[in-house]
Amino acid sequence: MRAALSLLLLLAMGQGVFLAIALLAARQAELRGANRLLAGLLLGSVAVIGHAWLGINRLYTSYPHSALAIATIGLLSGPLLYLYLRSALTERRLAARDWLHGAPFLLATGAMLPFYLQSAEAKLAWMLQRPVLPWYIGLSVLVKTAMFICYVVASYRLMRGAASGPLAGGLARLARIWVVGAAGSVAAFGIEFFDVALPLSSDAVGAIALACFVYATAFLAIRLPLGYRPHLPAPAPLPQAAPRYANKRLSEPDRASFLDALKRCMEVDQAYRNGELTLDELAALLAMTPHELSQLINDACGVNLQEYLNRYRVDALKAALLAPGQASVSILDLALACGFNSKTTLNRAFKKQTGLTPSEFRRGGAGTGADPGAESSSGTTLPG
Repeated sequence: MRAALSLLLLLAMGQGVFLAIALLAARQAELRGANRLLAGLLLGSVAVIGHAWLGINRLYTSYPHSALAIATIGLLSGPLLYLYLRSALTERRLAARDWLHGAPFLLATGAMLPFYLQSAEAKLAWMLQRPVLPWYIGLSVLVKTAMFICYVVASYRLMRGAASGPLAGGLARLARIWVVGAAGSVAAFGIEFFDVALPLSSDAVGAIALACFVYATAFLAIRLPLGYRPHLPAPAPLPQAAPRYANKRLSEPDRASFLDALKRCMEVDQAYRNGELTLDELAALLAMTPHELSQLINDACGVNLQEYLNRYRVDALKAALLAPGQASVSILDLALACGFNSKTTLNRAFKKQTGLTPSEFRRGGAGTGADPGAESSSGTTLPG
């Protein structure tokens, strides 16, 4: 059991460091603050997991400087989580006063400096002489718990007021994992503080919860880029005074008029670049009912709305991949700008339309015998 838990935590540490490096290396300037905050939260989680890993393998005395090394990190986790959620879900950037959230961590770390600066021999002697945690560690847990509750409340208020979407839902799940894990760790510490034996130490309970947080973050990153935040303004509604028809079929004159409006909305306003555009939203822009719009697209193109939008997105991505000025931009960044918000959807739609992956298309179809320049039209132009 100990060996399996040790391996789980070791893998989580590697995953956390890898994700933090990837976030810090991301190029999106507008998301740099959010990426740094999440990277800091992940690295803090890695530190706590690593400390627990030493305990599980009974290596504390082999590394005396690990003594109380993570005692103050809990004062930084809550602020990092809240500031990351605020930065990722809103347009609000970090301000100078936001550094005040880290003041308790800096003060506590400063108070601990005399201990941290002691020699390894002195710390080893302290560990061997004090089988029970000192009282001030228990007091620090109470302070961290109070801060934890405050930041949890603030984070949930923030998520409740944020716009719904795939990123918001994913971040809400991450926050819940972090909150449940932290609560379990604090509860285990409280029980442990009163000399009640537990199957796992409070450090191990907290490390397992943080490992779940790291793995969940990696899973979300695979399904949806963590830095994705739709920011394309919605196109202005087109003036249209045509009547609504409930479930009746459109007449030919109205059909032609709506087709022209839909074409302008796609080709001029480029509404397809909004990765979260829904049938209801697009219908409202065209002064149609969702039923009328769905019927129009099905009759004219023989596809549903998602496939119709993906045709435009693939065409836009093909043009971007072949543009000399975009050669240094990653495929993922270009795809996000074209309206794709899922790697799976991007690859499936692009392969279906071109017969190539985006990487193969950018390389010119090398080794596949395909010629990107000879690709046929995606069929986004609707018949009148």
